[in-house]
Amino acid sequence: MQKELPQIDAALIKVTGVFSYSKKTISIFTKAGYDTMPISENFSDKNSPTHEASKESTKKWYKDNYYHEFASLMFTGEAENKPMKPLLRSQSYEITLFLGQNNDRYIKALCTNQELFLFNNEIGIFALTFEPEYLNFQSISDLTFALKSFDSSILVNNLQLKLHEFISNQILAGTPLRGTHVQADAYSGSKFKIYTIINTPDIDDGTKYSRDKLVYEIGTGSRIGEMGSNGYNSPSEQYFEELMKNSIKVFNNYTGLALLDSYTVIGTNVFSDRQKNFFSFNTYNRIYFAIYVLNLYIRYNIFRFNAVFNENPVKTREEFEEFINGYNFSHISFNFLPNIIHQKIHAAQNIDEEIEQFEKRLGSLATKIQENQEKRQATLLGLVSLLTGLSSITDIIDLLESTRQSLNWTSGLFYTALGFGFLLVAVPVLAYLFPESFKKIKKQIAKKKKNR
Repeated sequence: MQKELPQIDAALIKVTGVFSYSKKTISIFTKAGYDTMPISENFSDKNSPTHEASKESTKKWYKDNYYHEFASLMFTGEAENKPMKPLLRSQSYEITLFLGQNNDRYIKALCTNQELFLFNNEIGIFALTFEPEYLNFQSISDLTFALKSFDSSILVNNLQLKLHEFISNQILAGTPLRGTHVQADAYSGSKFKIYTIINTPDIDDGTKYSRDKLVYEIGTGSRIGEMGSNGYNSPSEQYFEELMKNSIKVFNNYTGLALLDSYTVIGTNVFSDRQKNFFSFNTYNRIYFAIYVLNLYIRYNIFRFNAVFNENPVKTREEFEEFINGYNFSHISFNFLPNIIHQKIHAAQNIDEEIEQFEKRLGSLATKIQENQEKRQATLLGLVSLLTGLSSITDIIDLLESTRQSLNWTSGLFYTALGFGFLLVAVPVLAYLFPESFKKIKKQIAKKKKNR
């Protein structure tokens, strides 16, 4: 007999994704109602969140608990190199999301908050907070499943459209998420990432449906109760154990699970509504969520480097090395738990494996560049040897004059033709010897023609 599901008294559900933006047009977000996320809002519920004393106390808390590189980037805004700009908007949307192959089922939810994390390289991460109509595991499962797909059908303001269209038009001020000319579409995939925190008053003592099973089913988008029924679609014991290696069970009151497309935590006394316990709320809504955002940003950029690698391998290599040195932190906090969460999410995103594969690609590129350089050096040495074989300028002039006389050409005609011939030979030779400089010149010429 299937065990009863635990009750839920609080939940945090965020859907996240990547988009490209331009620093020149960043004002479109402020015009759409976004404001800079207050730093005091990141830590405590002060009566006057913009007060200078509150800001300074919050900065001190971050400096005391998190490494400077991470805290200055994600919280305090003090990153000297490549800062990130966080924006926040609290605007409500009543949304109906359709489920099933024929959209024969639906779930209603309220989108309450919108966050934008604008990184310096014009890559942004958006996050939308949702509240389901009913606070139970079935409703949350249906909601998170529908929120994963770019193409989920939704109804909002009496308009039926795709989820990615709603996010593009209403959340990102018209910034497209899909299309042949959308750079982010090449490396974002077709799924959004889901961040889910669930608090239940029921302890995991075996009398209710297992917390481990629930965290798996919510995290993977499986049907609630599938594991308990041992149905056709329930995972094998080996697969379940393999996934649960990336779980977080530091304390007995909760279980966390980091997967490629989700991060899920279910427990007792881990999360609370803002009004009941701000610190508990803010820990997962801001602090731990920032860890998730950073790892998504790293993952998306590795995809981006792979996507654009062939366009300019040398430039991409330089950007990749600079990026990894600037963002790929091994540790982020002076405390153990944030570091564990960071490492688990990092591992779930397969970031180290992707970096290793990309570095192998860079190694092949370095070998190829070295071989090409050796060939070009050999060609250059050959040209130098040819020129040094002629003992003096007089010998060169005598050779040219004897050639002109044998052709019976006038001096003007001969040296004009010689000049054109020299250019015809020099351009491909120089392009071969200095390929990167030649590519830059070609791009500049093409750009000028396009702007005419």
